[in-house]
Amino acid sequence: MLNQISTWMKDFTSQNAAIAEDETKLVRAVASLLVEAAMADGEIDDVEYGCIQHMLVTQLDVAEDDATAMLNDSVAAHEDRIEIHSLTRHIRNDTDAADRAIILEMIWLVVLADGSLDVHESQLMRRLAGLLFVDDVESGLAAGRARQRLGLAG
Repeated sequence: MLNQISTWMKDFTSQNAAIAEDETKLVRAVASLLVEAAMADGEIDDVEYGCIQHMLVTQLDVAEDDATAMLNDSVAAHEDRIEIHSLTRHIRNDTDAADRAIILEMIWLVVLADGSLDVHESQLMRRLAGLLFVDDVESGLAAGRARQRLGLAG
């Protein structure tokens, strides 16, 4: 009997470790997309960096030190990234439509953090909406919510 309980606990622990690893991969993919959005206009400024870090901590429940490390890793990886399809595929496969709309809103918050929408950022947002399977209406609503949260509604 004790052997069965021990085996069950090991299975339970490895299942929880697998779930935690999947969640970490998902958060890393979101962080990387947020960095891609911030870099769409050629650079990530302090406002965008702070916005991303704040969202990682407050919306994705990442510890502050881990968020900083994850964000720095994502910025460094940006230089070598040649595609974003793998990031969006991971997010698309592991989230539902409502979560993808929230993620798109987070991305809108980053591109609008400086108060303006660059043409490259606009193109990226249309592309990301399609890659995340978020329709135009929901993307527009997410953009509106982001503008409102940033005090840009008007």
